[in-house]
Amino acid sequence: MHAMHWRAPARTLVRTRTRTHTRTRIRTGAGTGRSRTAHATPRPRRAGRVGLVALLLATTAVLVPLVPAPAAAAEPDLAPSGLLFGAYVAQRSAPSVEAATAAFEERVGRRLELHRWYSRWDETMPPSGLRASVAAGRTPVLSIEPRTLAGTRLSWASVARGDHDARIRAQATGVASLGVPVLLAFHHEPELAGTHGTPAEFRAAWRRYVEVFRAAGVTNVLWTWIVTPTVLGGTTGPTATDLYPGDDVVDRVGLDAYNWAGCAPGVPTAWRSMATIAGPARDFARAHGKPLLLAEWGSVEDAADPGRKAAWLRESLATLASWPEVEGALYFHQHGTCPWWTDSTATTAAAFTEIANSPTAHGRTSAWLRASTVLGGAPLAVAFDASRSAGAGTATGSGVTTWRLDPGDGTPPTTGTGTPPAVLAHTYRTAGTFRARLDVTDAAGGTATDQRTVTVAAAPTLEVAARAVTTTGAELVAWVDPDGLTGMVRFEWGTSTAYGATATASVPAVTYAATTPVVATGLAPSTTYAVRVTAATAAGTTTRSTTFSTAGAPTTSTTWASGTARTSTTLGATVNPRLAATSAWFEWGPTAALGAGTAPVALSAVGYDTTLTTAVAGLAPGTTYHYRLVARNAHGSVAGPVRTVTTSR
Repeated sequence: MHAMHWRAPARTLVRTRTRTHTRTRIRTGAGTGRSRTAHATPRPRRAGRVGLVALLLATTAVLVPLVPAPAAAAEPDLAPSGLLFGAYVAQRSAPSVEAATAAFEERVGRRLELHRWYSRWDETMPPSGLRASVAAGRTPVLSIEPRTLAGTRLSWASVARGDHDARIRAQATGVASLGVPVLLAFHHEPELAGTHGTPAEFRAAWRRYVEVFRAAGVTNVLWTWIVTPTVLGGTTGPTATDLYPGDDVVDRVGLDAYNWAGCAPGVPTAWRSMATIAGPARDFARAHGKPLLLAEWGSVEDAADPGRKAAWLRESLATLASWPEVEGALYFHQHGTCPWWTDSTATTAAAFTEIANSPTAHGRTSAWLRASTVLGGAPLAVAFDASRSAGAGTATGSGVTTWRLDPGDGTPPTTGTGTPPAVLAHTYRTAGTFRARLDVTDAAGGTATDQRTVTVAAAPTLEVAARAVTTTGAELVAWVDPDGLTGMVRFEWGTSTAYGATATASVPAVTYAATTPVVATGLAPSTTYAVRVTAATAAGTTTRSTTFSTAGAPTTSTTWASGTARTSTTLGATVNPRLAATSAWFEWGPTAALGAGTAPVALSAVGYDTTLTTAVAGLAPGTTYHYRLVARNAHGSVAGPVRTVTTSR
């Protein structure tokens, strides 16, 4: 537990991260570089801590910065009662960062309080996935680098001049929209930036960046200056003093602390303790009256001592917990320049799980809600597990005094005292999407929330069609929305509703899919077939019917005459080309023998009735004429019934 903190809390916070960051070290000291989910509400402050914070604020309020600073709003509050525990989690083979992080939490057995994110200059803000992490209750520790997704590096001087203010304002709007505190770093590890500019230009760019955010009215940012140990005691390159933008524009001192142990060229070769790696940063943070955040930390394995990394993890957390200036630590679960994985061996994985679930690593109240299933048909029986919730400063699965589970379907919530149970049974009886919510409270009044979405699927929706119809075959296809469940589709077809032929196809667990076409063969030409399709999932069955006709000789259903005058009339008919290019015309004459004919009209190869009309002139007044339709395609011909029409006198 921390004995004191350096800022007066005002609110709560959450964490996040998206892109793969590849860590590279080029100087001595603990490295730098790249590679490498329930909201807690503010808890009552202890009297001693209030007095100390008030004293610090009163003391520092009279200091006048040497350079005019942008006006700062009240600082958002992370509400810690101890060390806030977090991580950056590599996506690996997971479908998303959120899925990877949730799986990491599942393996470790607790909710992360902080979540590391890295973003490029022109990336959408907030990045894809960050909102989901915030909704899961994690506080974002976000770095925004002045480099585009295409790799273009922006100079610090151009940022300081205001060339990119419009983009910074867009970033400010995105960060503010999260609605929770965000630990934000403009260009973390600037000492390794190389081509962006000088230390003085970095300081000016940082100040400009903060100024634009403050002018935009953003109040949920904790400005977090992140460096590596190289600037706090290295013999070459810029120093911390060279790069520090000023106390008025920095809320947290951040450090990326690694035990390299010679894992790559140009890095420290000795096995080093956390006290050795982070001690200078602690001194720097204390000198500036700022909390210290380990924005990244990690270690490699010692091939000669399989248990050494596990011991280092335990010792590191103990060291950090003994330093009251340390507000939080985020492990870098990734393979960058070196493998920093928390599960690099079974021994290491066990040690990381141990420290993650210790009282020391619970800086605030934490809610944990899991569901045995989140998708199925009604009635859907779900067993909720809330047992790994924790109070601030207590081990996972302890410290909760009261809890409340609302299943989200309108039924009464379940409540209790003490640690929530591992099995809270509930049955959802109607289709719909429901948000189950767990609220927990600890002895000090700290609260936290976790939520799970449960979907009770409806019966599948279904559309069917026949396509690619020939004289003897057709493709039968169904479009199915199984509402997220797996299912099956059964096709039946025949010359009557007795059907006779059948085939089945599987449906994946998606929201909408077309089945692989079923090919019906051995059909008779010029024949109408009935089709029935049934889609079934765990949520129910749906049936649809249709018909189709195979290709064949054309058919005609009606003929008529219209607009008849003294010497002219218009002959009409409906023709079904039966899926083959067809020629159609009228034969006519003063007797049933006909004798005359109109010019043939080409009809497209469609499978439905088409209207054909042709004007006939040069008739005799007051005379009765006989006429009929004739149509022909590659499969045969049809001659319609002979009808009559009489011209007027």
